[in-house]
Amino acid sequence: MASELTSHRLPQADEYYYKQTNNHITPRDNEIETGADAGAYFPLQPIEKKLCAYTFGLGIILLFIFVIMFKVL
Repeated sequence: MASELTSHRLPQADEYYYKQTNNHITPRDNEIETGADAGAYFPLQPIEKKLCAYTFGLGIILLFIFVIMFKVL
């Protein structure tokens, strides 16, 4: 039962990375697999979403700080 549930899920980005970096395959086979993976979509993992939000928020905060600093000084 458990194998049925896991066999139909989409691969995660870390599985994709491991597959691409740790398989010693020929360049021709790599091109075939890369072509097959071209349409693959990997949703962002929760930690990636948090990092994007923190980075965006920090950028906006620094933008306002620098605008205020350079307008006042």
